[in-house]
Amino acid sequence: MDISIESNAVLTLQPLTMIVRRHWSDYRKGEFRLVDLDGVHWSDISGGVGAFSPRPFLHCYVYCTAMVSGELAHSCRHRPPPHRVKVCIVKKDNPKTTYAAALAMMEKSGVGKGV
Repeated sequence: MDISIESNAVLTLQPLTMIVRRHWSDYRKGEFRLVDLDGVHWSDISGGVGAFSPRPFLHCYVYCTAMVSGELAHSCRHRPPPHRVKVCIVKKDNPKTTYAAALAMMEKSGVGKGV
């Protein structure tokens, strides 16, 4: 099979992104590249105010300066950025393949259920 590409065609690959929130029920959502997520784990305690969730959700850490788009319940008033922020990964906010990638990151790191 021959594959031809027109001379003016451009192939661009977009990095996978994940939608996260500070707390599972927060209306504010931020988008981060999957490669910027660190320490994916299960938890029932949110970042920031440390509110409890009704059940464990996937959580991870991101740097506030790495946000691609959106809004998080985080301000940089307490000291200059960047800040390592704990965020919640809500399954319904993300495509199945992206959520599965976050689960795989957790399994690969060997981090268990940290409730």
